[in-house]
Amino acid sequence: IIMKKKFKKLLLFCLAGILACGMLNGVSLEARAEVLGENLIVNPNFAEDDMSVWQAAGSAAISSATADAPIFDDVSTYGVISGRTSSYECFAQDITAVVENGKKYQFSFYAMLSEDYADAPAEQRVLELAPFVTVDGQTQYLGSYSAELEGTCSQSLEPGVWTKYEGFFRPDYEGNLEQVVIRLLEQGTNYGQGDCVKGEYYVTGVTLQEIEEDPIVLEDIPALYEAVQQDMEDENMLVGSVIDTGDLSDKAVLELVKKHFNAITLGNALKPDALFGYSNNQCPGTEEVTLNGEKLTVPVMDFSRAERLLNKILEWNTENPENQIKVRGHVLVWHSQTPEWFFHEDYDASKGDVSKEEMDRRQEWYIKTVLEHFAGEDSPYRDMFYAWDVVNEAVSDGTGTYRSDKENSSWWRVYQSNEFIINAFRYANKYAPASIDLYYNDYNECVGKKRTGIIRLINDVKEAEGTRIDGMGMQGHYNTSSPSMTDFETSMRMYAEAAGKVQVTELDLSASSSFDGTDETRQEEYLKMAKRYQSMYNIIKHLRGQGYDINALVFWSTIDRYSWLQTASNVGGGTDGKQIQCPALFDDDYKAKPAYWAFVDPSKNEEKPAETEQEATEEVQTEVQESAETESTPEAEETKADSSAEGSEDEEAVEASANQTTAPSRLTTVLLIVVIVAVVAVAVVLVTKRKKK
Repeated sequence: IIMKKKFKKLLLFCLAGILACGMLNGVSLEARAEVLGENLIVNPNFAEDDMSVWQAAGSAAISSATADAPIFDDVSTYGVISGRTSSYECFAQDITAVVENGKKYQFSFYAMLSEDYADAPAEQRVLELAPFVTVDGQTQYLGSYSAELEGTCSQSLEPGVWTKYEGFFRPDYEGNLEQVVIRLLEQGTNYGQGDCVKGEYYVTGVTLQEIEEDPIVLEDIPALYEAVQQDMEDENMLVGSVIDTGDLSDKAVLELVKKHFNAITLGNALKPDALFGYSNNQCPGTEEVTLNGEKLTVPVMDFSRAERLLNKILEWNTENPENQIKVRGHVLVWHSQTPEWFFHEDYDASKGDVSKEEMDRRQEWYIKTVLEHFAGEDSPYRDMFYAWDVVNEAVSDGTGTYRSDKENSSWWRVYQSNEFIINAFRYANKYAPASIDLYYNDYNECVGKKRTGIIRLINDVKEAEGTRIDGMGMQGHYNTSSPSMTDFETSMRMYAEAAGKVQVTELDLSASSSFDGTDETRQEEYLKMAKRYQSMYNIIKHLRGQGYDINALVFWSTIDRYSWLQTASNVGGGTDGKQIQCPALFDDDYKAKPAYWAFVDPSKNEEKPAETEQEATEEVQTEVQESAETESTPEAEETKADSSAEGSEDEEAVEASANQTTAPSRLTTVLLIVVIVAVVAVAVVLVTKRKKK
């Protein structure tokens, strides 16, 4: 192809602009668009007469009804579940034959509660997507706490209002699959074992579509933990992230963790419900063991979920002895995510509570079994753990004293005292290696009244015989305005003086009310969060400089869409799931946000003068215009057909590049506009020449 130099220059400029936009946004030139497959749900709008594909999972009935006006688009039909006698009766459809392990599916549906729920409290108006997966005879019940689900899968609804749900589901299991069932469930409190209205509710527009994802290219930026260690001049400083079993199917997340973090916390896999195989409704079976010379009947435990994650980290540590990743154990004793049957006679929730003496034996057996399995002398994971949360969230938000059975603590209901907390630290001290620090962990820890109660708990544990408590875990579930940095610093100082060591264990920030998830508010929110993170980081460095032992900083999300804040949760520090959240240091394209630079290089977040970008843009546009105006020589005509085709291809490339970016920077947007202008200029010149000919 014969072209004059300026015409070549113009096309090269277009290509350079496209490449620049791709690099600035940290994405490869391959399309990042997600392709939706066909809907895998049968009778999604309940418009067909045959309802047999929808099972009520009990004696309730599912029928179809039609609204007076469309509920969404042009759909007015919906499903009705009525006659419920159990909290587990719900809309359910078997999807075993249409889903595959490790693949990602986008779900969406609309739901509405009837007036049966008009007087119900918010915690009894929660409707959620709650699939279950049965593998090798073991059933795992999934919910908003599961890594396999992301997005809006759980919301507290207002009766009479249709509400949309949407997110992603990625089945993740090992073994022989027997069944996968998707459930749209309203089960009341305590995993269906607490108060439940069991009323009528409605569903429509249920979709489940396979997502095709292109590979992710990570940015070439400094490792977060190394930057923090260098800044603090402490090679032992731990910078961690939460991960869970669902992350195993996302290779990019694992690579992100390996690059930027030297510690992890298993978000759910070491909690009691997970170690009992998520058999929350009934005991998974029992076996006989010997404890302190006496026989004891105990539930069968399932370590497989935690082991899958730990094996990945162990493999990395073996291959990278100079860059090992440490693990935080989370958590041994907690009022939440502990099956109710664990506190009852014969492990049957329909029977009465066991005595304190019997609960002591169960607690010691449980703590002994978990610690010996994962940190015992013969455990392959023994050297991986640096700390363990022994007790979690045992102080009341309302009273600042110990959390009682009035706040859903079955532990307190059995003991009616803090004895179970003292025992937990006593048993943990007995069975944990000295190399593992033992922590108390809590949220709202910067609120004065609760802080007083937490310090009382720490002192009670320290004063008891045979116990060990090494530090306080400040969870750090904050927002962009609370707590004040004065309260944060005061709390950290007081906890360090009371417990000895302090770690920030679950740090994230919920979005401000002004953030609506759009591009217009995103960058402002990013910078707001970055400023907040930087303020906390400066306080940590300041206190460390005064000799306080603050040795770990753990973030409670890897990328934004995997954050637990995206869905409704009544657990401490959670959200109502109605607002889009952006708490992570990395966005949904695995790219560093201003929050990352708050720890690595705060100068990156300093706003550039607007006139600098404007002047640069005007200069480039002038050069493009001059090139286009002079491109009217005879040689150009020889290549008008080829150039026209190339211009069309360039336009498509520009459009694809623009679509790749979810939150473009101002500079990137300007470059995209310049490229488009250049391509249009080429097209105008060619059309003009064709007319002259």
